[in-house]
Amino acid sequence: MLDLKNISLQFDEKLSAIKSYEVERSELTKEYRTELDKLNMINLELNKHLPSYSGAKLLEPGRLIHTFLLNWKNRNEAMEWVDSVLNGVPVGAVDGSQIYSDKNYEIPLAVIQISRIFNRHTENMDYKQETDAMVITPDEFEKASVYSFGSEYVDARRFSMECDGIVRLINEYRSIFVLLDGALILSHINVLNKNTREIYVKAIMKLLEASEKTKNPVIGFIDTTMPGDITLMMHFLFGLRKSKLSDTHLFSNMSWGERTAAFFCDRDDRRGDEAKSVLDNYGRFRNELAFFYVRTGRGLPARVEFPAWVQKEGMVDKIADIIRAQCIIRSDYPDILMRAHDAAVIRTNEHDLFYGMLENFCKVHGIKIHRSAKDFHKNIQNKLK
Repeated sequence: MLDLKNISLQFDEKLSAIKSYEVERSELTKEYRTELDKLNMINLELNKHLPSYSGAKLLEPGRLIHTFLLNWKNRNEAMEWVDSVLNGVPVGAVDGSQIYSDKNYEIPLAVIQISRIFNRHTENMDYKQETDAMVITPDEFEKASVYSFGSEYVDARRFSMECDGIVRLINEYRSIFVLLDGALILSHINVLNKNTREIYVKAIMKLLEASEKTKNPVIGFIDTTMPGDITLMMHFLFGLRKSKLSDTHLFSNMSWGERTAAFFCDRDDRRGDEAKSVLDNYGRFRNELAFFYVRTGRGLPARVEFPAWVQKEGMVDKIADIIRAQCIIRSDYPDILMRAHDAAVIRTNEHDLFYGMLENFCKVHGIKIHRSAKDFHKNIQNKLK
């Protein structure tokens, strides 16, 4: 049981450290927002003053903040606008879930499940949902030279399956916009071992190549995001003190529906002077990923990532409208991503069903499986409650 009394005392003891962090962030936000006025009308010539690994570079000329002037009186009016945006537009989404291998069952087996959703938004309900599942076996963990009971390899395989699912949608439907629940710029893989990192790189490259070939945009939607790509760019452009201030705090005063201009991403997530950034692994797509921020809910703005060719094709406003419309349907979060999540998620009771299937499978085929005593007693106690 969580020791709430002790944690409460810890909060009191560390109040000053927590408050000072908030004060510093507030001061930095004011400092950066003051300089942000210099970007009110974006001039791409400023890119000449930016070094490599500058966090971001300017992509979309004109206004920094793209206003959203529509103001509906009620939900019916909002839904009429949603219909005008989405009617006949093919939109897809992919999400996944997993069961990690469990040391309590000795044999390392993991499960990945992904869901693909397609919706053309027509009156005759041109809607399709498909789910795929895969079991990862002990030999696959061994071949990859990874810890069999860890999460990193399984997460990488899940991402690879999600990318394969998006590629299927991109190749199957024309003029489709496909949403991924997460980033296209995968900074977290820099800390992974080579074998696991290569799974991510191979998957993202395949995805970006398919998107470019078919001219069907793949869109990464990140609801809670902390990158400081634009703040690092401003450090170089305006001589501001370097900070870990996230971009979202720069734009937290945007109104619902407003978005920033689109930027190239040139993230500096190198760990050590000789290390690579994650984008250095992206080959010819190294300088071809873009993003903007958009306010779609009551919290901080969301980040939307996409291939830079999307801006050249004049699709950024369309993508922004699709995101806004999807978030009106579900309130704050893209409806089609929530549908994909609901279809893919493996619930707690299904974990128990999977391991029951495993026990029966092993019994039928004469495979010895040993469960930990601790887990055995935990299950008994849970049943007695």
